[in-house]
Amino acid sequence: MKNLKIFPKMFIQIFSILGVIVLLVHLLIFLIFPKTYLSTRKEEIRTKANEISRNIEGKDIKSIEETLSVFSKSSDIKGFIKGKNNNNEVKIGDDDNLGIDLGSDNNSLIIEEREISLNNGEKISIQFVSTADMKKDAKDLSLRFLPYTLSISLILSILVSLIYARSIKNNIEEIKAVTDKMMELDKNAHLEVNSKNEVDQLKSQINDLYFTLLKSIDDLELKNREIVRLEKLKYDFFRGASHELKTPLASLKIILENMKYNIGKYKNRDVYISDCIDIVDHLSQNISQILSISSLERFKDDEELFEIKDELNEILKNYLLLIGQRNLEINNKISDEKIYIGRSAFKIILSNLISNAVKYADESGFINIGIKDGWLYIESSYKDKKPLDMDRIFDINFNLSKEMNSGLGLYVVSNLLKNYNKRYKAEQDKNVFVFKIELSN
Repeated sequence: MKNLKIFPKMFIQIFSILGVIVLLVHLLIFLIFPKTYLSTRKEEIRTKANEISRNIEGKDIKSIEETLSVFSKSSDIKGFIKGKNNNNEVKIGDDDNLGIDLGSDNNSLIIEEREISLNNGEKISIQFVSTADMKKDAKDLSLRFLPYTLSISLILSILVSLIYARSIKNNIEEIKAVTDKMMELDKNAHLEVNSKNEVDQLKSQINDLYFTLLKSIDDLELKNREIVRLEKLKYDFFRGASHELKTPLASLKIILENMKYNIGKYKNRDVYISDCIDIVDHLSQNISQILSISSLERFKDDEELFEIKDELNEILKNYLLLIGQRNLEINNKISDEKIYIGRSAFKIILSNLISNAVKYADESGFINIGIKDGWLYIESSYKDKKPLDMDRIFDINFNLSKEMNSGLGLYVVSNLLKNYNKRYKAEQDKNVFVFKIELSN
């Protein structure tokens, strides 16, 4: 039984239950029927006795005897005139006329007595007698119809069992076939739900579970792509940062060694100590940049919409002294424009762009900041200097000559903007250098 498939197993189980119920019902009918049959027989004799008594009321004794004789011969109920000699004696004639089987232990004697008046006014008692072997009669009657009802019931049980077992089997096979597709992550796989019964509720739960699983898988794939992108960004950043740190350190070591041994021009220590301090300042700035974005994960899912001028004014305050020393003109045309990006990342981006603009703009030059055609631009004067290599402007390139040395600044800016999917571009002509950030995307 354990190794049977679902269809024969369900059929056997359902048919066994229905079969047992049918057999029990028929057995109860067979056992209860004799009592019911006896009660019905009594009611039949009572009805016949009332009918015959009404018909012979007021007739002479001879007519009554003839009527009772004819009725007794044509019916299994016998009618007699009660004898006058003994009130407790019933004169019923010989046994054969009554149809009594003296060899049976299940005979039942039923007597109905009625009092009628003769045509001369005399009153007599009429007895109606019936004998029956109740068990035999009930058994005979049962065997007439019980085999048919039992056969019909068993056939219906087979049909019900087949339909119910096949219905369950079809549902299970459908669930199995669809879940096989679900195991292959077929995104079109789903179970048809046509009602609200328990099976369809199970199908609906399986559908919900599968759709939740697909969503979780999609989320994981998205997160994995994001993690790979961030890891690549970190790798590229730290690879460039290590170069940015190694180059000035090597230069610093060379200057210090030459100063130590008083080699050539390095004997003028006061001049080169100042250069060393500048290199150390540059290293400090780079280290600060590295520390500020060492954890790129924190620059993720933190976008918000805020006004540019609040952050810009705060950063410009930090450069007021340097702006005054270089006698730069700042033209800030930002009003209430907004940008959607991480606030912390935007501060780093603005700080780098303003720092580069202040450091590398012409003495007594200008810095223009504003919005044009949906782009935020930072424009600085750039006269009488060598043209920039725009193809490598975002690469890390430490330069001791300090002429338009972007170092980590633009590299950090470009990577942060890529992290937030912000478009940007750098442009140069004879007079100005412009860095632009698109606001809309």
